[in-house]
Amino acid sequence: MHRRTAVAVALAALIATSGCLGVLGGDGLSFSASQATVSEDALQATGYEEVSVNESEISREFSAGGQSRNVTVTNWVAMYERSVSVPVLGERRAAVFGAFASPGVSILGQSFNPIVDYSERDLAQLAQQQYDGLSVGQTASTRNMTVLDESTTVTKFEGSATIGGQSVDVYVHVTKVKHDGDHVVAVAIYPQALDGEQEHVDELLTGLEH
Repeated sequence: MHRRTAVAVALAALIATSGCLGVLGGDGLSFSASQATVSEDALQATGYEEVSVNESEISREFSAGGQSRNVTVTNWVAMYERSVSVPVLGERRAAVFGAFASPGVSILGQSFNPIVDYSERDLAQLAQQQYDGLSVGQTASTRNMTVLDESTTVTKFEGSATIGGQSVDVYVHVTKVKHDGDHVVAVAIYPQALDGEQEHVDELLTGLEH
């Protein structure tokens, strides 16, 4: 199961099993995030290209206390790539940036979304299905940035990934912010051998739109 799908299922389960079935009207409740994407200006400045912008909708029926309700959650994920020169392997689309938006949910003053409790390492795995053999290692550094007008910490991990059948050392950058009621997560991955790529990542982060 892809992590973005797992998040939707977990969120639906939390809502349904936390004493909320009694307040779900009709057939249940639906929660949907707004898309989080990178601006065209930021893409042009960094050389990244849009690969996909997709929604992940999960609807589940839950029962408790003799009641059954449907809970539907819609997340959005946007993926971007850039062709870069990888030592020995040559040109590869090995620089990846992903933006993930998940709805913030509040019922009777109680907030639900498992992504709030995910560690930075957990969040780094959001892009695992887009990057073969990704393994996240030690924290390399942290830095403060403003993303979507919110102050946030960007964590940079060392790691490795499989590129062209070979293991390549990579950096993984991850951050999350709460914006307009949604949780927005950004993850960037690229070979450590690239010079100046962190500046591109920062450009993409400041270019996020939601």
